Amino acid sequence: MKSFRKQNTVNSLDQGKRQAQSLSDQRYQDLLKSASAFFTSAEKSTEQRRQETIQEINAVMRRYGLTVDDLML
Repeated sequence: MKSFRKQNTVNSLDQGKRQAQSLSDQRYQDLLKSASAFFTSAEKSTEQRRQETIQEINAVMRRYGLTVDDLML
């Protein structure tokens, strides 16, 4: 009974390796797409936060009547 389990496990491992090898190119392409999407999203988020911060600074400057020259002191 034990040898059957070991053999079954070995067969499962061999199957897994073969499946991993046959999917490796596709998996690589999928990972590249995911990474690209992640970095694009992060870039957009950074730019969005930048724009929101600029708007907030401009609002505070208007609120207190400040100019760029006032900030340079």
